[in-house]
Amino acid sequence: MKIQLVPTARQIADFDLSNKTAVVIDVLRATSVIVTALHNKAKAVVPVVSVEKAVELYKASGHTSILGGEKDAVIIDGFQLGNSPLQYTRETIGGKEVILKTTNGTEAINASSGANKLLVAAFLNLQAVVDFLTHDKHDIVVVCSGTNGKFSMDDGLCAGMLIQGLMEKTQADCCDLGLTMQQFALQKGDLREKLMHCLHLNYLLSIGYEKDVNYCLQTNTVNLVPQWVGGKVIV
Repeated sequence: MKIQLVPTARQIADFDLSNKTAVVIDVLRATSVIVTALHNKAKAVVPVVSVEKAVELYKASGHTSILGGEKDAVIIDGFQLGNSPLQYTRETIGGKEVILKTTNGTEAINASSGANKLLVAAFLNLQAVVDFLTHDKHDIVVVCSGTNGKFSMDDGLCAGMLIQGLMEKTQADCCDLGLTMQQFALQKGDLREKLMHCLHLNYLLSIGYEKDVNYCLQTNTVNLVPQWVGGKVIV
C-alpha cells in the first residue's frame, strides 16, 4: 500500500487519483457534519461547490431536502442549517437528504470524485475508516481540505492519526508530508493541546464556536464510513 497526503483541496489536481482510494478530511467542520448527519440517519449528504447548485437541487427535491452550509464560517442566507454538526440532529435531518455547501470540505470532496473510492473521515469516525482501509487493496490518497487554500493543522493531525493507524495494521509506504503528520500525531498531549496554535480552530473559538470545536475533537464516537456514490455521500 502507498499513501500520499494532499495538503489542501486546491492541490488535488496535482495528484493522480485514478484506481486509488481517496479519503477527504475537513475536521472543522464539513466532514464532521457529514459523519454526524449520516449517524443521525440522514438519507444522504450531497456536497456541492456552489450556492446556486445547492438551491437548484433543493428546488428539484420539492423543498423536501435540507439546505446546510457556510461561507466564512457563517450560515448561508436562506439555508436552514449552517456548518455546525450540533445542528444536524436526528429530529432535524433524519430520513432527509442534506444538500451541503461549505468553503473547503465540499470543494475537496467534489475535486476528489475521480478516485476509485471516496471516503469521508473526521476524528469522530477515524477508527472505522482505518479498519475499512486496512482491507482495501488500492493505494490511498488522503486529502486535507485546508482553509481557504492554506494547509490547516487540524486536518493534518487527523491525517497523521489515520496514517499511524494504518501503519500499525499493514505495510505501507508514505510520502514525506504524511510521515511528518504521523510524527505530529505521535507527540505527547491530547488533541486540544496539539492544536492550541491552529489558526482555523482559534478563529472558530473567537467567533463563538467552542461547542463545535469540542464536539469535532472527539475521537471514535461514530462507527461508520461515509462513501461517495453517484454524487452523494451515503453509508
